[in-house]
Amino acid sequence: MNNRKALCVLALAAFATTGSMGHSQSPQASKQAPQNSSTQSQHIVLPQYPADILPGPNVQVYERYCLICHTARYVSMQPRFPRGVWQSEVKKMIDAYGAAIPEADQALIVEYLVAVRGIEAPSAAATPAK
Repeated sequence: MNNRKALCVLALAAFATTGSMGHSQSPQASKQAPQNSSTQSQHIVLPQYPADILPGPNVQVYERYCLICHTARYVSMQPRFPRGVWQSEVKKMIDAYGAAIPEADQALIVEYLVAVRGIEAPSAAATPAK
């Protein structure tokens, strides 16, 4: 039994010196000096969006219904969309997320969104015929 204990102790010692779970450090890793995180800094640049509410028609309606869930910055971060996309987005907020926006105010919000982040949809005359 003593030989068995001695063998277990030797096996554990060998296991401990080679690294746990069979993972050992590479020679390069053991030669590298430990890095001190307090002396290193990283720099990233984030996009800057205006924090203020963009001025536009019906901004009060937008503030009343949209800023309940969204930040003022949310609209300024969006790409420019045509009116149809903004209409779909407002409808989605009502249907999918339960936004309680009266029907009369939905059109006013779309007007605001088109004014501040809208684009002209291509006209039918400008579209080439197939």
